[in-house]
Amino acid sequence: MIFCKECNAEFTSFRGLHQHLKVHNLYLADYYVKHFPRYDKFSGDLIEFREREDYFCKYFNSRQNLSSWLRQTPQDTKAPVILDMLEYRINSKQLQYAPTEIELFFAELPCIDEYKNCFGSYSAAAKACGVNPLFSGKWSKNWSNDFSRRKIYIDTREQKPLNFLVSENLKLDIGDYAVSGDDFRYTFVDRKSFSDWAATLVGDNFDRFSREIERCKKQNSFLWVVVEAELESLDRLNQASAHKHNLNYVSHQMRVLQHEYKGTLQFYFSGSRKNSEEIIPKLLCLGDDLWLSDAQYWIPKQKGELDF
Repeated sequence: MIFCKECNAEFTSFRGLHQHLKVHNLYLADYYVKHFPRYDKFSGDLIEFREREDYFCKYFNSRQNLSSWLRQTPQDTKAPVILDMLEYRINSKQLQYAPTEIELFFAELPCIDEYKNCFGSYSAAAKACGVNPLFSGKWSKNWSNDFSRRKIYIDTREQKPLNFLVSENLKLDIGDYAVSGDDFRYTFVDRKSFSDWAATLVGDNFDRFSREIERCKKQNSFLWVVVEAELESLDRLNQASAHKHNLNYVSHQMRVLQHEYKGTLQFYFSGSRKNSEEIIPKLLCLGDDLWLSDAQYWIPKQKGELDF
């Protein structure tokens, strides 16, 4: 049973309570901030209320405040807090697997390295929350190999194809890029700009994209979606776009697909076309060596330790 803190009226759902608040001339945000105040652990300011579900798992008003608090807080003090943030996320979203590096970013949670530093590994933190990471594989030791001279097939419908040393146009049933002959390891790459990425994950486009992933799964293959934007720049790109996107909804749709098609799909934000041209041959040629590894975590490290 749910009780109104203003008059002690009883309700069977939060929806009923929220409709009732009109009797008290209270907005939703005013009610929760008044009766359930939460404070930013870095600034001490009241946590801004947006949605009830997110409000009770938030410890910070911004990603910047989270980063500042993490830098200045001793490990034994921050460990239980960041674990609580992770556990609440997993439970509230009913996740079967712990979030990826990309998901942690969109949820404004600490990055994987913070959990590794506090718990020895991200897998250990995830297990403390009752799950395993969605991507828990080690990174391939062959990543540094040169694959730039392998022939890349480019789908004939690709409107702004990337440049590779050796390439050939070919109609592909899945994705925009693949490799030829003995190098083929049932791996495809779909290249997207920021606007392509956001538009693909809503409305009818989402349904079409889901069918493409399903075809990929039936062929026991894997699809990388390489987005030519940096995670940190998405808000800025969205503001500059002629058509504004609901990035919270877009990221939600992306998460749903990655969890539903574990072992078939992964997104990676490359940052630029140049980076995509360097990375895509490696993703294609290394194939299933990378399918279960978190690319958004590992690729920026490149020469880092290969231990999750």
